[in-house]
Amino acid sequence: MQLPVLLRWLLVLAALLLFDTPGWGQQNLFNIPAGDLTPKSKFFLQKQVNVLSTQDLESKTHVVYGLGHGWEAGLNVVNVKLNLRREAELVASNQHDRRAPMQPLVQATAQKFFFLSNNLKTSVGTQVGTTPVRAVGASRLTHFTYNTWVLEPRHHLKFVAGPYLSDWGTVGAGSQAGLLLGLEVPLTKDLLMMADAVTGTNASGVSVLGINYLLTQRVQLCLGAMLPNPRSGNSAGIVLELNLLGYDDDENPPPTL
Repeated sequence: MQLPVLLRWLLVLAALLLFDTPGWGQQNLFNIPAGDLTPKSKFFLQKQVNVLSTQDLESKTHVVYGLGHGWEAGLNVVNVKLNLRREAELVASNQHDRRAPMQPLVQATAQKFFFLSNNLKTSVGTQVGTTPVRAVGASRLTHFTYNTWVLEPRHHLKFVAGPYLSDWGTVGAGSQAGLLLGLEVPLTKDLLMMADAVTGTNASGVSVLGINYLLTQRVQLCLGAMLPNPRSGNSAGIVLELNLLGYDDDENPPPTL
């Protein structure tokens, strides 16, 4: 009687690999852009799994590639919902139901940074795409567009804030606009506290508080507690995250003033 459950867990691993083939996207804290510019010709890979229950998982993958002159561009693979219940579809798909975002969702991204001083920068970015699970009339594009402001008095001490605008395809029903808020504070040489929040009553409306362990200068392990916003209908959960850097953590690109 346990075989179907075991098979589903094995299929989950296969689904993560199948749907989360990395592309290029933007660096995140947990759920919002981190405000870090990837150096030219370097990459940053982030793999995130949200554990919503013993039977519900959500997978996200982001890979950043630095283009130089303050630019990043690429692809995110998100909204990969995995259901381990025996009678349910293993990988959720949604093309038309506006109560939930498109699932799964692949979006091309671009972000431009402007350095205002050594400690203050701003960026404008957008993510545009659709679900690869096509149905008749399901070619609609969806977007998530934002502007972040980042105050970074010193390396790994960071405050992030800015507005966002989206639509149902990315965030589902509820608020289509709101604020992105983030914080990163060093606790020890190798341990950071991280927190971020997406305001609103949509499917992205959650806050996460956790830690980031700097295993090496190029490998980071993150763990967080996810809390839903009031009236969002989202679930609480645990966030597991792996960051792989194609450059040393203390390698900061020079400001482009």
